[in-house]
Amino acid sequence: MNLLLKNLSLVGISALAILIGSLCSAVAEDSTGANVYKAKCLTCHAKDGSGDTPVGKSLQSADLRSPEVQKKSDAELTTSISEGKGNMPAFKTLISEDEIHSVLGYVRTLAKGDSAPKKKSGN
Repeated sequence: MNLLLKNLSLVGISALAILIGSLCSAVAEDSTGANVYKAKCLTCHAKDGSGDTPVGKSLQSADLRSPEVQKKSDAELTTSISEGKGNMPAFKTLISEDEIHSVLGYVRTLAKGDSAPKKKSGN
């Protein structure tokens, strides 16, 4: 019985470690996407993705929150980010493929009416 409890405890600890590792990875990816967005996208697309900045307005930047953008597949948006589209430059030589995927994940969180919890300001 004691051996059974010990084995169950090890399984539980292992499962918990895997869960924590997965969560940390997801948080790191979201953080990377947010950082890339702030560094490369904010000037044209605004903090909230609306495109409501002086540069964004002059370039007619897409509202990343809009259903028109959000309904596009990941492949379509990845191509737009990598190759550029309209007034948007190509970013494939400026950021890594992993950063492109991370920023795409971040753009998905900007959807209008997204019920995902938002980070508190000041964090």
